[in-house]
Amino acid sequence: MNELDSFTIIRNLEMLLDQLYFWAHRAQESRRTADDAGVAGRMLDAATANLEAFVTTLLECFRSLELVPIRLVVSDLVSAIAMRARGDAGAASVTVTGGVEGSVSVDVAQLTRALSAILQRLDPRGARLHLAVAPAGHHGRPGVGIALRSDARPRARAGYGAAELEWALARRIVALHGGELEERPASRGATIALFLPMAP
Repeated sequence: MNELDSFTIIRNLEMLLDQLYFWAHRAQESRRTADDAGVAGRMLDAATANLEAFVTTLLECFRSLELVPIRLVVSDLVSAIAMRARGDAGAASVTVTGGVEGSVSVDVAQLTRALSAILQRLDPRGARLHLAVAPAGHHGRPGVGIALRSDARPRARAGYGAAELEWALARRIVALHGGELEERPASRGATIALFLPMAP
């Protein structure tokens, strides 16, 4: 989901509600027949958590975002991405090639949220992640391009839920920075290209 159109949002919400109603019904049946309601109960909890995450992220998507940017040296940004990939995202290894001198102007908190969605999309847990850093241009603006490539086999996505909204929100955050996010799926692994303009 690249755009937050109302039809897609309503369809996603219907799918999550279907999960919730299905497992609530199964849990109710299990209680009536004295069967083990453990699986149904756990799935009901999971569906409820998914719905809560979806609604929370949906509200985040539509609220006004105001950036509080600071200048950040490009090499520090790349180091932060590599550290996050090894830590929170659980990549087996992270390699970096290339580099760019200079700095970018970013809201660290908002960009961190976007990076979390990027790493979640790549899902590098236990896989190798490679960052290729190079000068780049976008609409005549000089900047830095960071291609994040994972050799993990792409996961089948349900196409709905909080993760898709987080990805849409990440694209919006990067766009507010004057940048761009592009996903390049492949049969083996995937690449997400991040462009950010250089700070004046």
